[in-house]
Amino acid sequence: MRLLRQIWITLAVLVGAVAASWVVYKPDATQRGTWQSDTGAYLLHLTAFTATLYSETRQTCLQQIRFPAHLKLVEWAEGATITAEGDRLDLSVDGAFEPLTFTRINALPAACGPADPETATPRAVFDTMWDAMDAHYAFFDLYGVDWDARRDLAPAPDATMTDAALLDLLMTALDGLDDGHIRIGTPFGVRSPRVWPDWARASPVFDRGALTQIARRTVGADLTLVEQTAIEYTLLANGVGYVLIPVMDINTPFGAQSGPAMALAFEEVATAMADARALILDIRYNPGGSDTIAFGIASHFTDTALPVFTKTSRLGDGQSTPFTAALAPFDDTALDMDVVILTSELTGSAAEIFALAMRELPQVTVMGTPTSGAMSDILDIKLPNGWDLGLSNQTYRAMDGSVFEGVGIPPDVMVPVDVDALLAGEDATLRAAFDRLR
Repeated sequence: MRLLRQIWITLAVLVGAVAASWVVYKPDATQRGTWQSDTGAYLLHLTAFTATLYSETRQTCLQQIRFPAHLKLVEWAEGATITAEGDRLDLSVDGAFEPLTFTRINALPAACGPADPETATPRAVFDTMWDAMDAHYAFFDLYGVDWDARRDLAPAPDATMTDAALLDLLMTALDGLDDGHIRIGTPFGVRSPRVWPDWARASPVFDRGALTQIARRTVGADLTLVEQTAIEYTLLANGVGYVLIPVMDINTPFGAQSGPAMALAFEEVATAMADARALILDIRYNPGGSDTIAFGIASHFTDTALPVFTKTSRLGDGQSTPFTAALAPFDDTALDMDVVILTSELTGSAAEIFALAMRELPQVTVMGTPTSGAMSDILDIKLPNGWDLGLSNQTYRAMDGSVFEGVGIPPDVMVPVDVDALLAGEDATLRAAFDRLR
């Protein structure tokens, strides 16, 4: 009974502390109200007690997420901050380089509300998906898809369909857009029109986990796992270091930002590799994660700040003002030995951003095959039945102006995937990297 009483007293104190601090950290008068994103995809409605983000299309305004408007707790837990001045509001989110920018509007449209799977018709779901892609997707021309013609696939207004049939219809409409950042999220899984490369379909055992295990066996040495991350590393007797980066993710401590947290975590690797004569960074099977985490790792390879790429977002028929991403050094003791980065068509998203930044450094050579070519941040849109649509609305450009969306970042040294070797449990690409560094 005494323990139970102590627990209730502790909970009461915590609730009281949060309630008291809410007065300080609730949205102030400059922040409260309704805001529309410059991309036209989102509405943000702030009151003294709640923050609600809506995704908006020509036909719908659907609740994406709602959370208590205790701005300090949101910052600590999710790394999100809100600043407002006049009719402009910036929403900065952990993992993104630049903030989402909003402009104040008079009021929240009356149609805005939560998705309702019980009343959503297949036609409403299709139309919302088509409208969102039509307004925001950046690469129809790249893939040669006539999106206007796909409107003819819309079901009749009174049509009824099973969830499976509706999902198949949406995927038929998206066919030909070989983009891993287009995805439909449902309660029974995620579908994408992305087509895996031929070599990865050569065997049912060629998933990311199995391929990564082949790489581990080929290294032939025990790998050390970096705490709170999936990164593994070893320094071989010949002075060559191997670092496996399976995903751009970290178990971020409460109240910390993921990018700086990864930079601190990777210091363990940098210290272990300080005397290495060469280094292999393996991101071939890395599907991505957070761009700022990628920069946290890359910050150990430069001792000066330098711009590494630009990015723009689609705004109607044009593009937003370019944002330049600069790589800042972790400290003044950069790893400046020869570095080989291994890539493949399964290198995606934030892992590609890592390669895009690192290829600007003089000590880096990229080996393997081109990356997947899906670099845009994902714009998320809620569909009327509660499903989620993700799409690419941003264009990344290397500092020389090159765009690698759809075609992938090309390696400096092309090493085709040896399927026969992989089937035999041997990683020929990794062997080629070791041979090069010998």
